[in-house]
Amino acid sequence: MVGPLGRSWTAIRSAFRLLFGSKTVKPTKVRKTAPFLEELEIFGNEQDSAQRYFFGYLSMHRIPGANPEVLRRMNDDSTFWITTRNALLTSTFVVLGRIFDQDQKSVHNIDKLMGAVTNEIGSLNRAGLAQRRVAERVMTQPDADKYASDRHDLTYADIRQMRKAVDKWRKVYVARYRDIRHKIFAHKGASSVEAEALMAKTNVDEIKQMLGFLYALHNSLDQLYRNGLVPDLTPATFDLPPTPSRSKSAEILYRESGNVLYGLID
Repeated sequence: MVGPLGRSWTAIRSAFRLLFGSKTVKPTKVRKTAPFLEELEIFGNEQDSAQRYFFGYLSMHRIPGANPEVLRRMNDDSTFWITTRNALLTSTFVVLGRIFDQDQKSVHNIDKLMGAVTNEIGSLNRAGLAQRRVAERVMTQPDADKYASDRHDLTYADIRQMRKAVDKWRKVYVARYRDIRHKIFAHKGASSVEAEALMAKTNVDEIKQMLGFLYALHNSLDQLYRNGLVPDLTPATFDLPPTPSRSKSAEILYRESGNVLYGLID
């Protein structure tokens, strides 16, 4: 018969084994590829965020640089504006890292998107488009078949071209921007001298082109899925300052940032 002291010691040993035992906890399995629409939506949000962060950062350089009175008023609350500007730049590189980095633990990135496109190539064609139009109850089957008859069937050659373009821009990211993300913003691994050298390699127009490519890739896949249009990976351009009719996220953010900054002197 086990007494109270024996039962207490048994409970203690059991608790100790649970906390410090050698039993191996199996790591959570990461899905290799999510469904196409899920990956497309996530990628769309990521490239959209990168646009907004970077062009918000640009607005805080260019607008006060061209308007001394705006700069003077910003200097009245300089800590806030410096913190905001730096946060926007940091966020830009963090998002670009999530898009381009090939960490095996990453659940979503541009490679996962391309994997989803490959997996679902059988639905990214005229037959799939007609089925979606009917399922969405926007067309009858005959009307959907007619609408889709001259649309594009995605091919493996198309996907190879997309992957080739992704690889091109990843090489640019790796060569000039990845270390900035890893050594300056995500981790403090660079000395001030090294940080200055890394930042000196950056090119505003190149980043704008990179963001333009990411926008074009998302827009092409979205329009392929919704309307069966031929993919066009030509990097989109951004108007600065934007006209009221321009509606890319980068242009909207730049315009709204200008409203705030010019509002300082109204």
